[in-house]
Amino acid sequence: MTMPSLIQNYREKELVTSYKRVYSILNQAYLKLINEYGPYTDWDRTDEDTYNKFKTQLKLSADCPPGEANTACITDTTYKDLNNEDINPGILNTSRKQPAVRLISGESILFYNYSNGIHFIVDLNGNRNPNRLGEDLHFFSFNDGKNYMTILPGPAWSDSGNNNHGGELCQKEPSWNWFAGSTCGYWILSHGNMEYLHLIDKEILDKW
Repeated sequence: MTMPSLIQNYREKELVTSYKRVYSILNQAYLKLINEYGPYTDWDRTDEDTYNKFKTQLKLSADCPPGEANTACITDTTYKDLNNEDINPGILNTSRKQPAVRLISGESILFYNYSNGIHFIVDLNGNRNPNRLGEDLHFFSFNDGKNYMTILPGPAWSDSGNNNHGGELCQKEPSWNWFAGSTCGYWILSHGNMEYLHLIDKEILDKW
């Protein structure tokens, strides 16, 4: 392997390790919160309420409450989707001042209220590049449809029973109305790698 390939391979392994760590941290925290408050369906279902609950269970290096600039927790930059298109700034616009935290392990978590449901928008490597959905940026969400006891590695509707949802959204040209790369977390948990970054869309679906 050439040096650039070795560096890329090492960086992807770091991101996979970080992804699995955050997924585990969020689910462990949620299980503790269920014991105290019940499942998410019994909560206020706001970004502030979710943030206030979760931060009591997380080890933080930075805490950015709602109403304050959150650039200490999540980088003020332009994020791209897996197709290298700019993500709608409404989702990652620090001027909205949504609550966020940064873990002591370096990952940033923004609590985002979308359609009366909370998504965790996670930047795995803080201020470092590539700032790209499906690579160092990922969505997590509460599972409203099936098992209330877990957090999903993608938007909640992506676990609706159609297995193609995750596969299509991990393509560079998704057919559903979310950003390319939204559910690549399903691939990471299933395959333990980010091989999809180097595949064309047909190969991604073939391996899904």
